[in-house]
Amino acid sequence: MKLFLILTLVAVLSANPTNSGSRQFLSLVTTLSHDYLEDMEEILNSEQVYLDALNRKEEVSYSGVELLTGEEEELEDEPLNDEEEEDEESDSGEPDISSFPEALDNRDRGIMHTPIWQGMCGSCGWVSGTQTLEARIALISENYVPYSIQNFMNCVGKPCVGAQPYSVNTQLRKSEFAVPETEIPYTKTKCVKEGPGKSVCYENCGEKHPGNFTNALEEQFVVIAGTRAAGSEAKLIAALQEGPVTTCFSKKKSKDGERCSPGCSHANSIIGYDSENFLVQESYGSSWGKDKNGTWKTTRGSICANAITKKAFYPKIFYDYDRANAYYTPIEGGVNSEELQFVDKEKFGITASNTRNWGTAKNKCAFLGSACKGVVQVSPELIELVADFGAGPSGDLLAFKKFQMVSYLRHEGSGTYIGIKKNRKGLHLITVDKVGNAAPFFSSYARFISFEYPEFHLVNNKLEEIVGGIREIDVLNSWTLNGCNIYNDYSGMSFDQVMDKKSEKMELTSNKYDPSSSTQKFNVGLSGSWLLISSDSKLPYASRRDRKIFTDDSKASVNRFRWNARQIISKMGHSYNTEMQVDGSDFKFEDKERSMRPRDCAISKLVPLGFEDNLAVEDGKLVMSSETESRWTFEYADL
Repeated sequence: MKLFLILTLVAVLSANPTNSGSRQFLSLVTTLSHDYLEDMEEILNSEQVYLDALNRKEEVSYSGVELLTGEEEELEDEPLNDEEEEDEESDSGEPDISSFPEALDNRDRGIMHTPIWQGMCGSCGWVSGTQTLEARIALISENYVPYSIQNFMNCVGKPCVGAQPYSVNTQLRKSEFAVPETEIPYTKTKCVKEGPGKSVCYENCGEKHPGNFTNALEEQFVVIAGTRAAGSEAKLIAALQEGPVTTCFSKKKSKDGERCSPGCSHANSIIGYDSENFLVQESYGSSWGKDKNGTWKTTRGSICANAITKKAFYPKIFYDYDRANAYYTPIEGGVNSEELQFVDKEKFGITASNTRNWGTAKNKCAFLGSACKGVVQVSPELIELVADFGAGPSGDLLAFKKFQMVSYLRHEGSGTYIGIKKNRKGLHLITVDKVGNAAPFFSSYARFISFEYPEFHLVNNKLEEIVGGIREIDVLNSWTLNGCNIYNDYSGMSFDQVMDKKSEKMELTSNKYDPSSSTQKFNVGLSGSWLLISSDSKLPYASRRDRKIFTDDSKASVNRFRWNARQIISKMGHSYNTEMQVDGSDFKFEDKERSMRPRDCAISKLVPLGFEDNLAVEDGKLVMSSETESRWTFEYADL
């Protein structure tokens, strides 16, 4: 009925035009698609805005938003990474782009949101930031989920208030909560009008009410490692290989023929390029523009192209190998369906939501340890988890083989390893003399999970069955590592501490591995984000006045780290090299020589209860003890 009334009104007005400008306006209104229906009544009342824009000789013929706004929207500025900025320097050289494709359109990868109609809402920055972030995460996670733009605006109490697009990345890094678009749809300022203050807006915020909404990020297994700049054409092209890039510019042209000029009054996403142009996706609806698909092009090297390149930023995304400690390699030549055996769905709780795409299938397979050998696409609509690929000839099915990154736990005092014995009474932890008889474990969410029996994890000195999902395991059954040497097998170096004579503060350095050195002992996390704490002084590694030292100064900012594919990376995704230094290089899975290994650690309960909070070996048996001298070393393998 609403559409009928609007079209009727358009027909009536079209029959009584007052001048050529009005006729052009009404002609434009009749061409607007369903993208604009929600705001059509307001568009019809904006004729004077349109006429004024024509008098200023502005380009308005393809933009419903420009009919409504007239004036440019100034985007709120903010520091690139808030307080999370690091002083690490990345390589400033120009990348080699000779191996990249001559043309790229990120829409072809199935990761781009359909252009939305921002309507009478200053949300171009939110639109650009959200669609860029969700696309780059989708590419790495192989699991595309459209995020709620409204959720990000609601959580900071700024529905339809202009913001820099990269602020969406900063927000998600802090909250680690992204709501699917289907749960909080785009309603602009509606929530502001529905209750006192912005109470209804805050009620529709996943971070503030996690029990009411799905957190899409939990199923995507990524590390969001800060915001990067693409300040040159070569860097922009390199950045586009990993997804779209946000930008902002002024719509006022400084030269005839230019689409934009330097400034920051409107935000978009750069989504691709060809030999002559950059491709930009607008927030004016899916049928906007000369190509009727919500995009426009600008010539590479032009004033506009240089303007959007200067303001081009993007979130750096890595796959979170540490979450499930698994990686996959394609099987050359494919596999034969007749040779495949699939994982028992009922036994391991496999549902359609677990295998809806490559990303969710690989994530589920990773947590099934030895029970899942990989994933296969048996039809265009169906992906299955494979228990056995068989030994037959290759076939036409696309498949990936899983490799689980596991650890054998060696007790330094006795030289024994943790093993698992199975009998009629169940599974029992034992000590064994040889690594060949030891039990492999993979870690996730600060828990040790059995590779051979993935339904069980290490609780105190026993194996207990996992009830529910791995994320739901009681935090009191989590582990941390204390008093460790952090060791690099390639160089033989370990983290160490050295006293700066001038400041009398301890700084982080490295030296040849010395198990007897107290300055080479550190407390670290088993998984997730953790602090590097000196076991000697109990002080965390932090930044203070452009210096990195071990300090409890309240004005210092603590530095957080993560394990990722056995490397130690900073919050900006820079990995420590073989000399135990951050050289500004981004984490790369292929840099296996940068792998770090915990040695001589106390394996301790994350939240100690009483005094028996450390894993120990006494009289050949695995026990819990208050003794901190029971030390363990991780020996790595890929199974």
